[in-house]
Amino acid sequence: MASASEKQDKQDTQILSAALIVFREQGFPGATLEQIAVRAKIDAETVSIRFRDKGGLLAALLAAHNPQDAVLAVFDSVEGESAEDIVRDAMRRMVKVFQQNEAFVELAALDVQFNNGTFVGNMSLKITPKAGALLERLKGTGQLRPVSDAIMARTLVSLLMGFVLSERAMPQMARMAMRLFPQRAWIDGMVDLLLFGILEDNAR
Repeated sequence: MASASEKQDKQDTQILSAALIVFREQGFPGATLEQIAVRAKIDAETVSIRFRDKGGLLAALLAAHNPQDAVLAVFDSVEGESAEDIVRDAMRRMVKVFQQNEAFVELAALDVQFNNGTFVGNMSLKITPKAGALLERLKGTGQLRPVSDAIMARTLVSLLMGFVLSERAMPQMARMAMRLFPQRAWIDGMVDLLLFGILEDNAR
């Protein structure tokens, strides 16, 4: 026989699964605890007792789908001796992590839009030491232009998030067309533009 805590855990899982679906279908502003309760087949009072409000549900979903450990593992496992090899390997690994955690990408967008990015900001603080170590490794190659750490870091994050989000923003037909090319080709093409720019050498 399941214990009281096991039953509660199962109930919480039902509620969070229902909340993710309702947030997708109705949007965060349009979602209600009543809709989530109906989807979870649990009374609304129980939902409000367990998670207080939609903000509490969003926080719990972010925690449940947080890929922080996988992101930290990437920083430890990136291979390469040259700056180019390090950037390419890091980008391939990071894209894989975020594509395996698509729900978190959706939820992080909600956090930024409706919660001032509180969860994402706190997560960023926790991964900053590892990210900083990777940046120092890049600088240690002696191959980078003299650009500030802040600009370099933001550019790399922008490339990663742009890659992940741009596919989700495409219409279904465009997504299918994009898959005609291997994902590695897309990643390497974008990294090429980051590393070498969009101008031919004689046009710089």
